[in-house]
Amino acid sequence: MKILCISDQVEQVLHGPSLNSYARGVEAVISCGDLPFDYLEYVLTFLGVPLYYVLGNHDPGPDGPEYPGGCTPLDGRVVEVGTGEGRVTLAGLSGSPMYSGGPNQYTEAHMGLRAWEMSARILRRRLLGRPRPTVFVTHSPPFGLGDRKDPAHVGFGPFLKLIDRHKPALWLHGHVHLYGPEQQRVTSRGGTKVVNVFGHRVLEV
Repeated sequence: MKILCISDQVEQVLHGPSLNSYARGVEAVISCGDLPFDYLEYVLTFLGVPLYYVLGNHDPGPDGPEYPGGCTPLDGRVVEVGTGEGRVTLAGLSGSPMYSGGPNQYTEAHMGLRAWEMSARILRRRLLGRPRPTVFVTHSPPFGLGDRKDPAHVGFGPFLKLIDRHKPALWLHGHVHLYGPEQQRVTSRGGTKVVNVFGHRVLEV
């Protein structure tokens, strides 16, 4: 499955008619957060494929009145995309580390609880014969995998446990802005590829 992944920054190449040609063949869009909701709605409408999203620390809180119309929230959920052999299973967790008390910010302990709840949800699905997640979608990176040392951009330790336990093929995140080709975009842990999709990436899953 060909997926357009976007996060943190609206890019000119994804505006207007060029979006349709650039994203030709894309079957789904994934947003890793911190993008204007009207932009998500624009991409959804222009491409005409499903759009799945988590929230970043600059987005409104999950209980607020605003949300991107027509888009599917992933926070705390496991969602199957596509059918047959091309089916991909997504799992998502919104948010960044707590650093200013704003919306969608979590302490390490709180994210640990959310990760545990996600694991329990996945295990219940497995007991019912449903597939494990192919792709995890988060705003923040896992600890030590494409993160930074400052309090706002350090990764979450509980995400490492999710990788080790569920072994997804791919982990997508944003939050850490990349300003040059020398900055690392792709890391890995075990058999899981971890990709910072800041701006945009087109990936085959």
